[in-house]
Amino acid sequence: MFNPPKLRSFVSWINLESPGQSKLIVSGEGEMPSDTERPHLCVNMDPRTPPSTLELDLTIRNSGGAGNAKDEYQRVRFEAPAEQGQYDKVLILWQSSVLLDLDVRETH
Repeated sequence: MFNPPKLRSFVSWINLESPGQSKLIVSGEGEMPSDTERPHLCVNMDPRTPPSTLELDLTIRNSGGAGNAKDEYQRVRFEAPAEQGQYDKVLILWQSSVLLDLDVRETH
């Protein structure tokens, strides 16, 4: 897949309410061309990125099998430990290009 998937309903926040360690959560949906493909987010470790910004690479993983060709949205979620005020921005990247620029909220 060379073109980026269509994205919708993306949000990012630091959950300070949960017991134990607080965490950053990023969630949304990506349109996949078949029912065996799933969106996946992983950290991009670009040293030029400011410390208050987290870059996440969006990739597509095949869960196996031939699958049926149909465009349908699949949920994607990323979680990582984070402290209050640690991030103010999340960038979702596709092949090194920014697809989404999200502000990070905090829930208390």
